[in-house]
Amino acid sequence: MKAKKLLERVRRFLDADTHTQLEQIKSIRTILKQLKEKERELQDKLSHEHESESQEALQNKLDVIYAQRKKGLDQIRRLKEGDDDE
Repeated sequence: MKAKKLLERVRRFLDADTHTQLEQIKSIRTILKQLKEKERELQDKLSHEHESESQEALQNKLDVIYAQRKKGLDQIRRLKEGDDDE
């Protein structure tokens, strides 16, 4: 195989990796937006809830959503940092 073809294969391989990372970032951002909407809904419900047990349950759900959003943002940062290393 000639050098030109080999270089083209390497380029496609590297571009595919970058493309995969961009797709992952895009899908994570979509999920983060959905989680943010859910978080807002739960905060609204929490502000209108007067029963302490229900408030606690809603707060637990909010804590889980917050933790998942933080993990998603950390993952995006890692993917972007990996992209910068190349």
